[in-house]
Amino acid sequence: MNIIKVSIPSQDIINQINFIVEKQNKERALPLYFDFEDECCIYYLCYDNEKLMSVLALFEIDSDIYEAIAYTDIDYRKKGYFKSLLSYIHDDLPSDIEISFLCDRKYPPAVETAKKLSLIYDCTETMMVLDLYTYKSEKHPYIEILKEDDIFYIYYKEDEIGSFCFDKFSNDADDIYFHNFIIYEEYRNRGLGKLSMKAILDFLKALGKSKIHLQLLLENTPAYKIYAELGFRIVNEISYYK
Repeated sequence: MNIIKVSIPSQDIINQINFIVEKQNKERALPLYFDFEDECCIYYLCYDNEKLMSVLALFEIDSDIYEAIAYTDIDYRKKGYFKSLLSYIHDDLPSDIEISFLCDRKYPPAVETAKKLSLIYDCTETMMVLDLYTYKSEKHPYIEILKEDDIFYIYYKEDEIGSFCFDKFSNDADDIYFHNFIIYEEYRNRGLGKLSMKAILDFLKALGKSKIHLQLLLENTPAYKIYAELGFRIVNEISYYK
């Protein structure tokens, strides 16, 4: 068994990693991917007789915070390759580094591995999506949305009550990622969150947007209930373990 560390993987290494991912996808596609263009990523590769068995990628979130995703060849699981990578990383990194391991919440092998290695569950982020073509528009006469730079501000009866942003989600400009939605604290618990979200969906549909994606903590039950009632559906659930 041999472990190497690289920051800029060669095309040969990329091909080896993709081979493992493609084998996994044939069994079950996971909502995790390697961004080979991310210059802040470090790859740890575990080989056995020159064959790549397991790969773990650390993505730098902050100077002392990383997110990690890992794949092991599905034909060589439960043979200690991933565990060896964890041991190597533990010795390689400073003790104050915080690592969050990402896995598909509904994929038993990943969850079982996290528990077996005594990783501690932190939270689950859901990706939700709504096809705006299917959304039935409503009129919201008391809500007005105004844009300033890249931020959209929400007004209720002329009072500014919150804001939101959105970006392109894919190459299709009408497929968007919705984020930073907030209702200011003094206006919460008055039903304005759901009312504002309805107005926002109507606003985005009028702009010609076709699909809206957003991320939400699974544990945020009140917000999840609102989005579900508005027609959003969960497309994946990523759990974080530390």
